[in-house]
Amino acid sequence: MNATDRILGEARKVRPPTKRELTDPHDAYFYAEEKLRMGRFPEGESAIATDPYWAYMYARHIIKGRWPEAEATIATSPWGFPYAWHVIGGRWPEAEATIATDPGWAYGYAVNVLNGRWPEAEAVIATDPLYVINYAKYVIKGRWPEAEAAIATNPHLAKSYLELFPDAKLEWVMKGWLDWLDL
Repeated sequence: MNATDRILGEARKVRPPTKRELTDPHDAYFYAEEKLRMGRFPEGESAIATDPYWAYMYARHIIKGRWPEAEATIATSPWGFPYAWHVIGGRWPEAEATIATDPGWAYGYAVNVLNGRWPEAEAVIATDPLYVINYAKYVIKGRWPEAEAAIATNPHLAKSYLELFPDAKLEWVMKGWLDWLDL
């Protein structure tokens, strides 16, 4: 019961869930959100727990804490990264193997959860030039020579990287990634 209901002396009436709201993760989550003032939606939790995204959203916004019953599902997808960051508030080893399969999620996990390098995911992060630059700049805080070949494939991003780390230019010329006239 919210303040308005108490002032008016009326209990908030919640319509019963539809069959779809009891079985579909998306609809169950939104029904739970609709009746949020009433608390959790136990009848729909089994449906929500089958979908990693909706399970993460339910834990974060409805439960506002860990949801052990859905963690096995969440850990099977990159949504383990925001679950670790926003719900657990720290490292979540059970989900790391899955998070490490996507360069963006792996980068985000390193920056926001680990607050540092994540050697186990660096090979995946190194496959995306944008995340290579960001990882070098914000995580390593310096050059990342092992991943520079990936950046060199994208002229725009290579220029940005070399502006951040001009000491790499001569080495790039020697490797044939940069014309010496661009030095």
